[in-house]
Amino acid sequence: MPDPSQRDSFSSSRRANQLHQMLDAMPAMVAIVGFDRRYRYVNGQYRQFVGLAEQQILGQTVDHVIGEAAGAQALAAGRRALGGEVVRLEGWVSFPNRGRRFIRAVYTPHRAGSGRIDAYIAFLQDQTERHHTEAALKASEALKAAVIDGAFDCIIGINQAGRIIEFNPAAERTFGHRREAVLGRPMIDVIVPPEHRTECLAGFTRFPDGLRRIIGHRVEVEAIRADDTRIPVELAVSEVMINDQRIFTAYLRDIRQRARFERELAQLAYEDMATGLPNRTQLLKLMVDIDTTSQSFTLLVIDLDRFENIQTSFGQEFTDGLLVGLSSRLRDELSAGDHLARIGDHTFAFLVADTHDAIVIENRVDGISAVLRTATTQTGAAVFLTASIGIATGIPGRSKPHDVLRDAEIAANRARQDGSRHVWFDQSMQDRVVERVRLEHDLRRALESGDELWVAYQPIVELVTGRLAGFEALVRWQHPERGLISPGAFVPIAEETGLIVTLGRWVLGQACRQAGRWQALRQPGAAPLFVSVNLSPRELDEVDCFERWKAIMEICGAEPGWLKVEITESGVMQRPEESLSALHRFKGLGVHLSIDDFGTGYSSLSHLTKLPLNNIKIDRSFVSAMHQSEENRSLVRIIVDLARLLGLDVVAEGIETEADKNLLRALGCDYGQGYFFSKPQPADKAEAFIGGDVPWRDAVDP
Repeated sequence: MPDPSQRDSFSSSRRANQLHQMLDAMPAMVAIVGFDRRYRYVNGQYRQFVGLAEQQILGQTVDHVIGEAAGAQALAAGRRALGGEVVRLEGWVSFPNRGRRFIRAVYTPHRAGSGRIDAYIAFLQDQTERHHTEAALKASEALKAAVIDGAFDCIIGINQAGRIIEFNPAAERTFGHRREAVLGRPMIDVIVPPEHRTECLAGFTRFPDGLRRIIGHRVEVEAIRADDTRIPVELAVSEVMINDQRIFTAYLRDIRQRARFERELAQLAYEDMATGLPNRTQLLKLMVDIDTTSQSFTLLVIDLDRFENIQTSFGQEFTDGLLVGLSSRLRDELSAGDHLARIGDHTFAFLVADTHDAIVIENRVDGISAVLRTATTQTGAAVFLTASIGIATGIPGRSKPHDVLRDAEIAANRARQDGSRHVWFDQSMQDRVVERVRLEHDLRRALESGDELWVAYQPIVELVTGRLAGFEALVRWQHPERGLISPGAFVPIAEETGLIVTLGRWVLGQACRQAGRWQALRQPGAAPLFVSVNLSPRELDEVDCFERWKAIMEICGAEPGWLKVEITESGVMQRPEESLSALHRFKGLGVHLSIDDFGTGYSSLSHLTKLPLNNIKIDRSFVSAMHQSEENRSLVRIIVDLARLLGLDVVAEGIETEADKNLLRALGCDYGQGYFFSKPQPADKAEAFIGGDVPWRDAVDP
């Protein structure tokens, strides 16, 4: 059965979704902020308050979104919450887009599934209007007048005859009329545009119903100023009874600035900020527009290769300049009716209208590739770029824009995998993607249930004596419908999706329990058996990798000396400094360390000598090539000699024949594994080898 901690990791995403659903339903503004001062989550009330879309908030810092003044107050309270304190605040806070607002807030720690604090949750309520109301009830008539005079919004008092009885300074500034000049005049004649006055007058004929019908609502209307200019305003109306007379108060807010902001926001919704090109949403709209004209079209998705490496090496400013320069030159490749868009961090789309002729498209690909090869930044720095280009066609009335974009992206991904410059989409690619998604779904289910996965154990043999030294734990998946699925089919999916972390911990638990059982079965005086467990680069990247492994070993009662951690050479070299730190902690615990598939990665000797290794494992590709040439045998000899120089043992995998075994032993290799000794076996069959009844004994020279 899976370890309980593994089930917790799967339930954490469900708990997060439940938390977000609960917070979305709250009437208060809610935000979750991490230690890095960046938003992780905001609900709809919060987004509405700050006037930004979700994608403009998430990942941004607090002071960037709500301003330095308000951000400083929020961060100060957040730091206390991150320390475990529940913080309550109340007072006036200034916001860039909202002005000065009276806020009541509670900041509380957010705890991850492990129980540690990883963020804080801010609950906020805008109490400005309520605060004003409470103050007005307690204030004198003079204070009421001061509030009206100092109000940010226009306040116009109207009697039940429809005539103005109050016109505050904000209304004077907004509409350009002096208070004394409008008192007693019909409100319709002062701020309603002439073409709407007849309609409004008809409404006031049925007064007060004509005005009362909008009480409790905010509406946007057009108003006219003293100089006859038109402005958009937001209108709200309240009603009170004074001496049996109905008095209406109209609150009007000049929303010209907000209207400009909304136009700019709409522009941002359809435009890439860095390059000014249409974004993904606008591209889909363009394809819809083309489709409605019954034109065919072809979409090229241009996924820049190695862009993350360039960004990491040179920084965001450099890559932004590179993208601006590249987009400018790609525009030159456009013909009439074509469109260029940026649809991802390192992905452009080239929409070619009214054709899917292969020769025309191939010529476009040539032009795009030439632009990439001679790309420059805004400062003129040259950068050699390549791209994986996916091509899909749209047929009028038969192709949905979303599907065409999806198909082109699938083809671009296929081009990257195949190392091709460009690939045309075909249905088999979509079928493979669907199959991969289905396999990922089934793997998640298998990890949750725990009854489809099992561990096979392949013997590792001392080549000189033939003694069983240990086993390598290898995960297997017995699918209820598809049968035994090759690790080569599901392990890469686990790596890409991060499921390898949970899978690796499950295998570790199984291997630890099995190792403890086998120690009791070994012959008297025999050396302890070890079990090799693979540690993926994704697992090694986890900040709590070592603590998790140590906890699993302690729960299962496994001694550190019974385990050997295997990590691939290329995996270590991806982040050598971080890997070095983690591996030293394993070594300090007493766990043996091994580099798997040695010779196939990209390591340097300087990095290799820093790693706290016990042995290296020669990749099967070297073993299978030994008999082909003296040069290949020399490569194996060099690896063995290097290991000797570093004081390491050598394990060779992929030993298929007695000739393989004999040659490796002659070259000085210490241990071997492969089908010559045994295929990976279920635990009960592997257990039979421990008593000394091994099928390879007769094949080993005395």
